[in-house]
Amino acid sequence: MSYIPIPEDKHFRIKRIGYDPGRSRPWLERFVYSLYVFAFWAFVILTYAGVPALFDWLGWTAGWGYVVMRATQVVMLFLLSAIIALMLILALRKYLGKVQERYGPMHYGPAGGIQTVFDALKLLGKEDFVPAAADWLTFRLAPAVTFVSSFAIFAVVPFASGWTLADTNVGLIYLIAVSTLSAYGVLLGGVSSGNKWALIGALRAGAQMVSYEIPLALVFLAVAVWSGSLSLGKIVDAQMGLWNVVPLFIPFVLYVISSLAELKHIPFDFPEAESELIAGYNVEYSGMSFAFFFLAEFVELFLLPALIVVFFFGGWHGPLFGLEPGTLAAGALQSLYFTVKTAVWVWIFLWIRATLPRYRDDQLMEFAWKAMIPLALFGLVLAAYMRLIWR
Repeated sequence: MSYIPIPEDKHFRIKRIGYDPGRSRPWLERFVYSLYVFAFWAFVILTYAGVPALFDWLGWTAGWGYVVMRATQVVMLFLLSAIIALMLILALRKYLGKVQERYGPMHYGPAGGIQTVFDALKLLGKEDFVPAAADWLTFRLAPAVTFVSSFAIFAVVPFASGWTLADTNVGLIYLIAVSTLSAYGVLLGGVSSGNKWALIGALRAGAQMVSYEIPLALVFLAVAVWSGSLSLGKIVDAQMGLWNVVPLFIPFVLYVISSLAELKHIPFDFPEAESELIAGYNVEYSGMSFAFFFLAEFVELFLLPALIVVFFFGGWHGPLFGLEPGTLAAGALQSLYFTVKTAVWVWIFLWIRATLPRYRDDQLMEFAWKAMIPLALFGLVLAAYMRLIWR
């Protein structure tokens, strides 16, 4: 990689900030981003083990104390979602820079490590206005609906054995119900903007998300049929001896493709095709309203790979090296396994986004209805047949 010469500027000297673009430091970048992953892991431990331990020490584990404890965990998860978004935006920009042989963020912090923090502060300072032709209430409501639909998935994601907010027996049904809400937020945002390009982007997004949510729901059902439960915790426990990716390989492939379509990432980024729609359904948004759409998108960029790990790659399972299950040390190690597996799949999603071209709109819809849905139905029938034969 040949470095791009940067002209001298008396008001902006790169070396004063601590980074010399003429000297590559890949070890520093790897070290800094590894620290971010471990910081995320520590935050997960604090949320799922530290907060309950604190309330148990205070004796506030019953009645309103339990309600306050859960509310505290929800606030911690909201902060965790913001951390996830900042980390993944930075990782995407750096990885796209590497693939395209250019610089990613490099000026602020070690190896550009706090660039996205300054970007978030910039968005906080921008004016958040409503266009004159927009419907005020709907325009304001759309980003909140989109973010809440993504954030609510955290309630049933198990980071370790017992580390989940709601290990309900109908977790998969909850996922199907909550994931559909994001389509409403996108549609409301585009339709209420009073902009024809935003309207076209919203209609594209609605058609795409509804089409690919059908095979996604069928994949959920195939996993439930094979595992014999709708609880995410029990689905993970059912993979003690064999990961679901082996018997459910077809649903696994369909889930990966449908997840890319749900994220609206390349090769399925039609709702935000900058060359055609000038950013699509969120073109009229600014400030934090604009940020909430991307916060939801990057939270989903973590949660959808996390669900791949839960459904197909054994969740938190891994060697405990003699640790007693149920202890803090065992839970921390299990959450580390879960974090590392999820990070690998996040990188695969970023790799796909950086390398593949965009499909045409008609190819996208034809692929969903003529290939994805029939294959998803076949995968569901095959999962039921294998359940009857081998389990």
